[in-house]
Amino acid sequence: MKPFTDGDFIKECIMVVIDSLCPVKRSAFDSVSLSPRTVCRRIEEMSDRVNDSLKTCCSNFDAFSLALDESTDMKDTAQLAIFISGVTAALQVYEEFLQLVPLHGTTTGQDLRRMLQCVKQHSLDLSRLVCVTTDSAPAMTGKKKGAASLLVRHCEAAGHTQPSHKVHCIIHQESLCSKSANLTDVMPVVVKVVNSILSRSLNHRQFQALTDEVNAHYGDLLYFCEVRWLSHGAMLSRVCDLQQEIATFLRQKNLPGADHFSSLQWLARLALLTDITPHLNDLNVKLQGKNFLVTDMYSHITVFEVKLRLWDAQLAAGQFMHFPRIAACAPDDVDLNTCVGVVTSLREEFASRFTGVRPLAPGFKLFTSPFDFPVDEAPAPLQMELVELQCNDEMKAKYRTASPLSFFRDLVLPSNKFPNYIEHVKRIVAMFGSTYCCEQLFSKIKYTKSRIRSQLSDRHLNDILLLSTSSIDPDNFSMANSTNHPTNLHVS
Repeated sequence: MKPFTDGDFIKECIMVVIDSLCPVKRSAFDSVSLSPRTVCRRIEEMSDRVNDSLKTCCSNFDAFSLALDESTDMKDTAQLAIFISGVTAALQVYEEFLQLVPLHGTTTGQDLRRMLQCVKQHSLDLSRLVCVTTDSAPAMTGKKKGAASLLVRHCEAAGHTQPSHKVHCIIHQESLCSKSANLTDVMPVVVKVVNSILSRSLNHRQFQALTDEVNAHYGDLLYFCEVRWLSHGAMLSRVCDLQQEIATFLRQKNLPGADHFSSLQWLARLALLTDITPHLNDLNVKLQGKNFLVTDMYSHITVFEVKLRLWDAQLAAGQFMHFPRIAACAPDDVDLNTCVGVVTSLREEFASRFTGVRPLAPGFKLFTSPFDFPVDEAPAPLQMELVELQCNDEMKAKYRTASPLSFFRDLVLPSNKFPNYIEHVKRIVAMFGSTYCCEQLFSKIKYTKSRIRSQLSDRHLNDILLLSTSSIDPDNFSMANSTNHPTNLHVS
């Protein structure tokens, strides 16, 4: 991730250490080249080795899924990130960065078909494709010309009979659902007030002095950033804790918003929003992470929907045990209709989304709860094997102490009695539930191709990201002992 020119500086540091520790070896280390061109060449060689190993790994996948997401770098070049999640015959799951495809022109679904070239380069068998997971951009999800739709239709045209699913990133959908909880007369006012205090240096200093004077628990406010989903809850919580100091400051400075922070009814609505947001943030955090099975992600969504139904009933009855800030408000200041309305809008929003994974829920349950699944509701090819599995008391006892994946991998697979069921499990565990890995990669792109390193070529950007992201070892030892450039790398 560092500039190629850092090699010269590192060599200078190494030579200083060598002069102190083993000066007799100075000539050997002095022959090691760490020039920018040498560093560049070694990165290319390591990337090629990792890419070759990745192709071999991909050829062993019995089922795989792709995660696609597109963003722009600091030179306004659109970059399509492609990740693969594959499962082998031994039920080993791998999640790897496949390629970064630069799009120098338009970014329509037709342009994104360049991912097919990536598929061919890595010798992927599209008959084993399980799903394509993307964000909500029209170029990705369009029914006719979206990249995911074009890829699925390409598989159908090639005669592949196994269904390939299109999945919208679960984390992104959860974030979109969360926006329905924003009370229109609360959030805009809060953001405006916070910005009026923090964006003006004099106001900011005076507010900090006020919090110090009254020994407030917190000494400052927090900004809210739309693209940083979790900042929503932190900012609201801080505003709620400092509401008295904010009201005093707004009155002293005669700033807009003072009337709102003096209204008990408005502060009750602020408390409602502040209580709900941590629950949404907690769900968002649970959905994040690499190597996260789609079944676990969908389980978190269904659990939250049950919570919403519970809160809906409790708030309608005036019960606030899960909303401590509202409970602290006077009953006359709390509008129950508003409370129920916010939760109801969240319920409706959650119910209208996740359409890509809801039809797959029965298949998920076959994987997560095989001993509780009704046999007559299972697909016909799995019914006989499901009966055999459910009647096996030894398997049932061991299932209670193992995760679903380890149960099928370590106990069911070695028995060789459930081939159809194992194929179903492979398709489930190979699925991407989100584009979290792509978003992580874009953060690395921002750091790697920065303002002072903007001329980095597409090839070298891809190589650096592959080496920094992949779990595959480039085998530096064998490369150091190769005969390609012995004077540059090998030190006896």
